[in-house]
Amino acid sequence: MSSTAPDCRHARLHIGAAPHELPSEVEAHVAGCGECARFLGETRTLDGRVRSALEVPLARFRPRAAPARRFALAASVVLALMISAAWLLGPQRVLAGEVVSHIEHEASSWDHQQPLSPPEFAAVLKEAGVEIDASIPVVYAAACPFRGRRVPHFVVSTASGPVTVMLLAHEKVRIRTRFSESGMQGVLLPVRDGSVAVVTRSGEAPESLAEEIAARVRW
Repeated sequence: MSSTAPDCRHARLHIGAAPHELPSEVEAHVAGCGECARFLGETRTLDGRVRSALEVPLARFRPRAAPARRFALAASVVLALMISAAWLLGPQRVLAGEVVSHIEHEASSWDHQQPLSPPEFAAVLKEAGVEIDASIPVVYAAACPFRGRRVPHFVVSTASGPVTVMLLAHEKVRIRTRFSESGMQGVLLPVRDGSVAVVTRSGEAPESLAEEIAARVRW
């Protein structure tokens, strides 16, 4: 078992906070890390859009009073939406990236086919302080270190292929978020004060499985 690379976590925290003012060691890391370089590009693009919205020259709309008010209102709405998106999705994009990085470090977990017994699966959940009130065809399970805590990381066998699930009791997300990274498709679901990450390599993460786990997990 392995946790997300410390250098990537460190770099993405700096990128999320100030994408145009990176320390030299972060710039050096990004230069040699494709995933962090892509994350930096996406973050700077979003930052640029927010800055552009802030710089809308509303004065040019003032000659005609009524249209000016409409344009100003429209610009304000767009700005509010973009800032809200950045505020809501920024931390969740970082979390999704770390989930994918963790799964990449345990790529062999996708290859398991022998189902675990319910007691074996329950033991892993107990080690991480989590319970699930459901019978799930789990073929791999481990209590992995993730952001300084032990979290259940398990693989479920489905008709469309293996699906990885991570139960993040201490990682609260604000809204359901779909993501695509490193050839994987996933979704983050808010569950009370934590979240559930469901990730697959074959098509979109199955909504039915994600909803069932989110509804039945307890922490």
